[in-house]
Amino acid sequence: GHGKCDCGKCKCDDGWYGEACQYPTTCNLTRKKSNEMCKNSQDIICSGAGTCQCGRCKCGNSEGTGMVYGKFCECDDRECIDDETEEICTGHGKCYCGNCYCEAGWHGDKCEFQCDITPWEIKKRCTSPDGKICSNRGTCVCGECTCHDVDPTGDWGDIHGDTCECDERNCKAVYDRYSDDFCSGHGQCNCGRCDCKEGWTGKKCEHPRSCPLSVEESAKKCQGNSNLLCSGRGK
Repeated sequence: GHGKCDCGKCKCDDGWYGEACQYPTTCNLTRKKSNEMCKNSQDIICSGAGTCQCGRCKCGNSEGTGMVYGKFCECDDRECIDDETEEICTGHGKCYCGNCYCEAGWHGDKCEFQCDITPWEIKKRCTSPDGKICSNRGTCVCGECTCHDVDPTGDWGDIHGDTCECDERNCKAVYDRYSDDFCSGHGQCNCGRCDCKEGWTGKKCEHPRSCPLSVEESAKKCQGNSNLLCSGRGK
């Protein structure tokens, strides 16, 4: 909105400059305000890959490649360049914001690995017992599922299995990925299903089979501060 486009290049109005006429020649912002506008979600000015000019990031492309871009210079397509071939995504994919998206039959961070099985076999290996690809909880790469939930320690997370069919979050009374409180402490979690100890029942082994409480005590516990048992929404 600060110039005219002439054969693919901007001719800027007085008081504006830049490839897209995005920078004012004089700035009415304080340096503090300008820097605040340039901070990314981690509070880093222009992601450490550019300079802040009047509240807008000017990305560092000293080579003139234009490979660093984004509102906060958060995209660096140099990350897609393969060290050996020096090609973007090894010539087998497209780079978007520093990530390679590979053509069919190729995989890897830089699309450097070729898959040696047919698309039909890939789909077959990744299909879970319910007929979904990686149970809709993972990504299929060359016949192997990478589950979306990965434990920070490097072991498996709450979602695992050859086709991500096991979701152990189903075993937790209140979901907390760092909690080991499976099956209310009264059972064993097996691939997302609780096998309860003797004397306990329920999807999460939360109900005792025999109750030591009197009817009155039970009702009092279920009423709490409400006028109705279970707030009128349960038994």
